[in-house]
Amino acid sequence: MTTTTSDQRTDLRPLFEPQSIALIGATDKSMWSLNTFLNIQGSDFTGRTYLVNPRTPEVHGEKTYQSIADLPEVVDLVFVMVPTGAVLGTLKEAVAAGTRAAVVLTSGFGEVGEEGKRLEQEIVDFAEESGLALLGPNGNGFINAAKGITPYGLPIGRPLITGNVGFVLQSGALASAVLGFAQSRNIGISFLTAMGNEAVLSVTDVMQYLIDSPETDVIALFLESVRDTEEFRRIAKKALLAGKPIVALKVGRSELGAQAALAHTGALVGDNAVNSAAFDQMGVARVTSVEDLIVTAGLFASVGSLPGNRMGVVTPSGGASEVIADRSQDEGIELPPFGPETIEALSEIVPSFGTPQNPLDVTGYVVIDRTLTRRALEVVAKDPGIDFAILNMELPKVEGPDHAGTVENFKASADAIKALSKPAMVIGTALTDITEYGRRLQAESGYPYVLGG
Repeated sequence: MTTTTSDQRTDLRPLFEPQSIALIGATDKSMWSLNTFLNIQGSDFTGRTYLVNPRTPEVHGEKTYQSIADLPEVVDLVFVMVPTGAVLGTLKEAVAAGTRAAVVLTSGFGEVGEEGKRLEQEIVDFAEESGLALLGPNGNGFINAAKGITPYGLPIGRPLITGNVGFVLQSGALASAVLGFAQSRNIGISFLTAMGNEAVLSVTDVMQYLIDSPETDVIALFLESVRDTEEFRRIAKKALLAGKPIVALKVGRSELGAQAALAHTGALVGDNAVNSAAFDQMGVARVTSVEDLIVTAGLFASVGSLPGNRMGVVTPSGGASEVIADRSQDEGIELPPFGPETIEALSEIVPSFGTPQNPLDVTGYVVIDRTLTRRALEVVAKDPGIDFAILNMELPKVEGPDHAGTVENFKASADAIKALSKPAMVIGTALTDITEYGRRLQAESGYPYVLGG
């Protein structure tokens, strides 16, 4: 693996923002090839895509070229799907033709043994000598949703929901799971990549690209290892100075997890306690599940960093208020009592059978008065003893008899949340998918992101 510094960092725009792409080793026999081709064709990519296969004149219904040298132009990016032993020769041919970037999907390198490590080192040496920006090997490409460029080897659900979260993952299959879950929660992505073996480009190289990307506000990481701690620390500091929070799921906490990481990419994961302490020092938010990684990134994307840990809660459910209270204690989040002025104001809003306390259960009367939660939230957010507010409110799953009234109510709530002087986030009671009607309602009303359970 090569570690780059700010002085020698390779320009990643030909890799992640190519104007032309060649699929090398494209074949109808491979779903990797077909998926990548269909993903590019189904995206907003306006550049040219070429297929290279010397054995057949047509693949995926398109004309093929015998070699990279036969292409009608110098392509920015080659997506390499040839056998392991042919990868180096393919890269040399690409560079000789003038290409500056490559994704290597092919496996069988450093993750499989000494011979694989030798072959991988040959690739590293050549990339360093030639200045080739290389992602992989043993990866499955990337999704640059912000630019509409998707050379990615696994299926992508459409429509692709774009947003401001960039995902960098040391797992190919998990990348697709992350994408699917994020889309189901209506969390839009700006970028997603699976790093593969990081033979040349590393996680920190991609992090730097995302720091420079105006379309990315939050960086989410799935890490098996941090291979250069000082470089990671430097890049993490740059991200925080740029106002871009980092959320990380670092695996390998258990002995078996560490062994699995070693078998997957050849990565050594390091000591868990040391990793946790280092992340704390770097200002990286560490989570312990894939769901938490996605949801926390979505939270940062929606409301940014929180100014403190004193929380005020508004919910129409007594049961939910109890769950929130218990979880807050578990996580060290304070639920301070409301001040006298807040209690007095809430007493004029909440039905007589409710109690103006934190968490605030405004009761099922919200079915009758749809403005109740909104008005209560406005009062709670003004309390000087809290730093941020939570509104526990579900999105409707299906359209009801009064769609126009529902849109009006949710728009009024959205406007009220925007006008608050403190951060406020909307949460659902459980991690359920946002339905097509829910997406439509959000689009029509501007209602903010709904964080599940």
